[in-house]
Amino acid sequence: MIIILGFISLYIYPNQPRNATNYPIYFYFNAILFTIFIFNIPNALAFVLHWFFEKKSIIISLAGFVISAGLGISLLYGVVIGKQNLTVKEVTLTYRNLPKNFDNYRIVQFSDLHIGGMLKSNTILNKTKTKFERMDPDLLLFTGDLVNNFQTETNGFLPVLKDMGDLSLSYSTLGNHDYGDYTDWDSPEEKLSNLEGIISVLNETGFTLLENQHTVIKKGNDSIFLVGVENWGHPPFPQYANLEKALQGVPEEAFTILMTHDPAHWESQVKGKKSIELTLSGHTHGLQWGLKPAGISFSLACLTSKYWGGLYRNGASVLYVNTGLGTIGIPWRLDMQPEITVFTLKRGEID
Repeated sequence: MIIILGFISLYIYPNQPRNATNYPIYFYFNAILFTIFIFNIPNALAFVLHWFFEKKSIIISLAGFVISAGLGISLLYGVVIGKQNLTVKEVTLTYRNLPKNFDNYRIVQFSDLHIGGMLKSNTILNKTKTKFERMDPDLLLFTGDLVNNFQTETNGFLPVLKDMGDLSLSYSTLGNHDYGDYTDWDSPEEKLSNLEGIISVLNETGFTLLENQHTVIKKGNDSIFLVGVENWGHPPFPQYANLEKALQGVPEEAFTILMTHDPAHWESQVKGKKSIELTLSGHTHGLQWGLKPAGISFSLACLTSKYWGGLYRNGASVLYVNTGLGTIGIPWRLDMQPEITVFTLKRGEID
């Protein structure tokens, strides 16, 4: 039965419906099936071992039950509490070349909404909006993955998204899920129409989308450059970004901030190669669970991404990976809470 549930789940995921009314229910139904499959594996293995050893050891079965029960309790906590437990991370960055008028400039980043996995009763977006209002940022940046697959997932969420986008200067990029690459489309035109719908939503809600482009942010007589690129990841993720095009016209000496959804892009094309002071990414979710032994964050996301969460430096270049607000796959977060990041830029000497 467990194996059958697993195969049903794996079949369902790439064949998700495009009806916005049913999508969240369908998403959670699939997630529950997959979760039952994953978290009953220890119990099933213990049963097989118990049978293999001619039922001589009840301890094996009990151990499997205890492990499965522990995983189940963790799952319940992550679904009910963990994914709603919004955290705000404060990061102060000091730069010698930061223009004078941008001293104490506040930038707020959020990422990976995956809004199709949110039920209409979900409060995380309203919590996020309230936080943004209190922060009163100079610049609000969203680093991609608005949806899981479909533009219709945003139905019912436009008012709260618009409230966010109207708070300050607001910009966004696309994430790998926004392109609709994870579903089967009836035609290329249908897929393109879906992408255009997502772009339209971002624009309608006040977020200016930067697709391999840059813009100038002014404050008084000073300015900095904000660059945004399309998604770029290590295969099999698509590589749509054109950083050279986005940087055309940006002076070499200018203070530059880059938005790129996948931190693999910084690792491969920015670190040690481009004069970009701050790069903001998302994508990894920190695998939606982690541990903090002795205050040190750890996640198995490190097995797939060297830069999976938090702050990384390479000389004067800094990367920050936001672990996201939403969920994909199993709708839970365990010690990897939904994240808003607040950056305060300082002008001064670097220690």
